[in-house]
Amino acid sequence: MKLNKVVLTVTNPALVSLIKDFNQVLPVDANFFIPFDRSNISKKIQPLPFNFFKKCWVQPLFLTFPHLAIHEAVYDEITVAPSSKSFIDQQIQQYQQPLVLSDKDLDDVEEITRYTIEGRVAKYTNYEPEKNNKDDRGEVKSLAHIATKGYLYFCSHDSNALKLIEKAVEWETNLEEVNAIKTYEILYYLYKSNPALKKEIRAIYKYLYYITDSDRKVNPSWDDFKTGMDSLYDELITSCPDFPIITIPTT
Repeated sequence: MKLNKVVLTVTNPALVSLIKDFNQVLPVDANFFIPFDRSNISKKIQPLPFNFFKKCWVQPLFLTFPHLAIHEAVYDEITVAPSSKSFIDQQIQQYQQPLVLSDKDLDDVEEITRYTIEGRVAKYTNYEPEKNNKDDRGEVKSLAHIATKGYLYFCSHDSNALKLIEKAVEWETNLEEVNAIKTYEILYYLYKSNPALKKEIRAIYKYLYYITDSDRKVNPSWDDFKTGMDSLYDELITSCPDFPIITIPTT
């Protein structure tokens, strides 16, 4: 997993909107459900254990956001992590709303739109629609579906996927109306809404953003991260009567 930079200089309108109303469709990338793994950068770093990852990241996601969603191509990617797939399959049966977004649910006009957007997005990735190869397929198909349906957000830990949104105008990807929400922003949201997991969420932050010397050169420490995010969002959270406060099950 490559280094991702934390930015604390300006509010993200997408996160502001999600704080005001957590009852929105929140599509996420496959990397939200596969245990975070930065072991490729150092032999001293191990992948996050699945049980810890599930308890302190995946379960809080499902408890906090009642309209979490993944595209069917993303679901297919999760098969590389059997424990994650088993857990997601349980959620599909129990979740309040349809968890998997399918292109089969699009009407003829929507399918034409989706196909056009997919081609424009794929140009800047390793995915080739005519071959339907696996490289970047989940991100491309997710973004094309999201833009077609008019969903507002896409959450990912992949900087390349997020760049497709950030450069939507320049690259003419038709993703201008899609808003990127980064992993550290969701971590902060979970930190504020899940009081019992503050230490664990801090540990995930440090693993993702502050574990190497390179990380520490560009990213804030946990305490500085909290301070910076609080300066941007805490007043809004405090004044929002519907901001979710979650009790994590003990079993």
